[in-house]
Amino acid sequence: MTERPISFAGRAIRLALSLAVSVAATTALADRPRDVADLDLQNLLDNVVVSASKHEETLEESPANVYIVTRAMIENYGCESIAEALALAPGMYITDDYSLTQIGIRGVSAFGDWNSHVMVLIDGRTLNEQYSGSTSIDVSGLDIDNIERIEVIKGPASSLYGSNAFFGLINLITRQSTEDGMSVTGRYSGGADTRTTSMELFRRFDNDVSLKITGSFRDQQGSDLFFREFSDLGDSTLLRLDDDGYNQFYLDSSAFTGGWARDKNTRRNFSTHSRLTLGDISFTLHLARLETGLAHSAWGSLFQRPENRYWEARHYADLTYQKVVSPGVGMNARLIYSYWEFQDYILYNYASLETSPSYLPGPIWTDWEEDRYVGAELRLDFDFSDRHRLIVGGEGQFHRLKQISGETESDGESVVENVIPAAHVELDGRLYNLYAQDHYRLTSFASVVGGVHFNSFSYTTGKVMPKGVLIVTPYRGATWKFIASRGFRSPTFYEMAFDDASFYYRNPELVPELIASYEVIVSQQFPYGLAADVAVNSSLVTDLIRLTQVDTTDPGHPGNPYEEEILQFRNGGEMHLKSVEAALRSSPAYRFSGFANLTWQEAVQDQGGIHKSLPNSPRWLANVGLTYQLRQDKLALSVKAQHISTRTTWDGGRLAQVWLLDAMLQSRRLVGALDIGVGVKNVFDKEYRVPLSFDYAPSTSIERPGRSAFLSLRLATKW
Repeated sequence: MTERPISFAGRAIRLALSLAVSVAATTALADRPRDVADLDLQNLLDNVVVSASKHEETLEESPANVYIVTRAMIENYGCESIAEALALAPGMYITDDYSLTQIGIRGVSAFGDWNSHVMVLIDGRTLNEQYSGSTSIDVSGLDIDNIERIEVIKGPASSLYGSNAFFGLINLITRQSTEDGMSVTGRYSGGADTRTTSMELFRRFDNDVSLKITGSFRDQQGSDLFFREFSDLGDSTLLRLDDDGYNQFYLDSSAFTGGWARDKNTRRNFSTHSRLTLGDISFTLHLARLETGLAHSAWGSLFQRPENRYWEARHYADLTYQKVVSPGVGMNARLIYSYWEFQDYILYNYASLETSPSYLPGPIWTDWEEDRYVGAELRLDFDFSDRHRLIVGGEGQFHRLKQISGETESDGESVVENVIPAAHVELDGRLYNLYAQDHYRLTSFASVVGGVHFNSFSYTTGKVMPKGVLIVTPYRGATWKFIASRGFRSPTFYEMAFDDASFYYRNPELVPELIASYEVIVSQQFPYGLAADVAVNSSLVTDLIRLTQVDTTDPGHPGNPYEEEILQFRNGGEMHLKSVEAALRSSPAYRFSGFANLTWQEAVQDQGGIHKSLPNSPRWLANVGLTYQLRQDKLALSVKAQHISTRTTWDGGRLAQVWLLDAMLQSRRLVGALDIGVGVKNVFDKEYRVPLSFDYAPSTSIERPGRSAFLSLRLATKW
C-alpha cells in the first residue's frame, strides 16, 4: 500500500509565510544597521565555528548548514545532558529509552543503527567506533558542564570527515579555561531520580604550560514505568501462560507485575577528560564508562529482571602538535590510541527438557564487542591571501575488532562457548582518508568552496566524495548559500561479518550507503543581535543497508546448519528526504534574549516501488526559548517550549504529538561564588511516550517523565 506524502510545496509555503511574519516584526524594530560594536566578546565568539572547515571561520563564511548551541543556551534552559542541548537545534530530535539516546536528524532516527549515520566529535576528534559505527552521546565522557558550545552540521560532511558523517555531524567543544581555579557542580533531577556531580580543575604553570582535568559521575536511580503489553497475561496471545504457568517473559505467574517495571531504568556514568598543554604540543586523556539497566524486555528477554543490563566504555589518548611552520602555512599533526568496548547481559526463559517445570531461567546470554585502534592524522592549512585558503590532510587508522557471543557461567561474566565461528571472531582492519577543501573569494560578495575526499577500507570498497558550495553576500547582513554534497557510510564489521552459524549470516559483498544532498540557505542579520535563517534541503539515499529476512527459497541462503529463516544485512531500496527549517536567534538586548525554530520534514523509504514514511519520523518540530534578565548578568528567568508532532511506531501504531514547557531561574554569583539554577521540567505534567525499537518487541513505546524539579549548584574558586 502506498502512503501519499504531504505536499512539500504546501508545507514550504506555510513555513515561508510564518518566517516572513517573524522577520517583518523584527525588522520593524530596526532603525540602524548592525555593527560589530553592537556585540560583546562572547557574542562574537558564539558566531565562530570550526567544524565546517576544520579551522575557525564565521557562521556566514562556513560552507555548511551550521547551528551553534551556545553555553548561554545550555545554562539558561537547564539542559541536564548533551541530548537535551541537541534538541534545541532546528531539525534535531532525541529519542531516549533510558538505555540509549537515539539522535534524530531531518526525519531519520533509524532504530538499531546506534547513531552510526551521525558523526560525533570532541574538539574535532571522532568518537565513532568501527565495529558497528556507533556513537553514544550517553558515554561521550563529557558532562554538560564541561562543554562550551555544540556545533551541529546538518547534511553530509563526508568530504572532510569520511564515513559516518552521513546525515550530519556534532562537534562538542570543551570549555577553555584562562584562570587558575577549580569548580564543582552538583545537579539533581526528579524525573528519573538522577544525581550528577562534576568538577573542573585548571592550572597554568607559565605561558606555555597548563593542565586541565575534568571529571563527572552521574547516578540515575530509575523510576516506575508502565508497559501495557505486559499488563494482561490472560488476554495477550504473546504472554498467555502455558499449562505450567510459564511464558516467555515471566518465570511464573508469581513474577507477574501487572506491566510495571520498577527502578530498572538505572544509568551510571563515570568519565574524565584531561588535557596537558606544553607550548605547541597537547596531550589529551579521555576515559568514559556507562552502565545501564534495561527497563523493557530487550531482545525477547525476561521482563523486570535485574540481570538485564549492559555497559559500554570509550577511552582514548591523543597527542597533538600544532605549529605555524611559515607565514601563511599551519600544520596540525595528531597521534591517537582508542579503545571501545561493549557488553550486554540478557536473561532468557529457556524451555526445559524436564516435564516440570517446562521453563527455567536460562544462563545469562552475553555479547562482547571490542574495537582497538591506533591512528595518525596530518593536516596543512595554506593561507595564500585574504581571498584564498586551502586545507589538505590525510589520516590512517589500524583497527583490531573482536566479537564474542554466548551463554555465560553462573557468575554471568565468562562465556562458556563462543557461538560465533572462529573465522569471524576477529578482524584486523585498516582505513585511510585523504581530503582537501579550497575556499576562494571570487569577488567582494561571492565565494566558492570545493572539497573532495577519498577513502580506502581494507574490508570494503573505497569512495570519492565531492562537495561544492557557492556563498553570496548580496547586501549587508545577508548571506545565501547553495550547497551540493555527497556522503557515504561504509558497511561496518558487524554488518559484513557477524555470523552465528544459526540465525545470522555474514555478507562480505555489502557496498557503502550513499547520499546526494542539495541545500539552499538564506540568512539575514538585523540590528540588536537578531538573525534569521531559512534552509531548504532535498536528499536522496541509495544502497540502503537493511537487515533482511532470508528463507531457503533465496539462492543466498547458506543451507545447513543455518535455520530455514535467517537474517542477513543487504543493500537495497532508497530514501527520499525533504525539509524546510526556519530559525530566529537573538543576542541579549534590553534584557531579553532567545531563540525560535520551526522545522517541516519528510522522510520516505522506497522499497520495491512502495513508498512508506519512516517510523519515529515526526513531520513537525518546533522550539521557542525566551530569557529575561531580572538582574543584569546576575539573575535570569527562562522559559522553553517544545513541540514534536505525531510519530509512528515499529508496528504501525501512532503516538500522540508532544507539547512541553520548561521554566528555569538561574543566578550567577548572586551569592558569593555560587551559581544556582532551579526549575521545573514539563510544567503542565503532560503524559508522553517515545517509540521503541523492534528489538524491544512486543513493547512499542516507553513513557517519559512528567513534571519534575531540577536543581543545579556550581561553586567556582580562583587560586
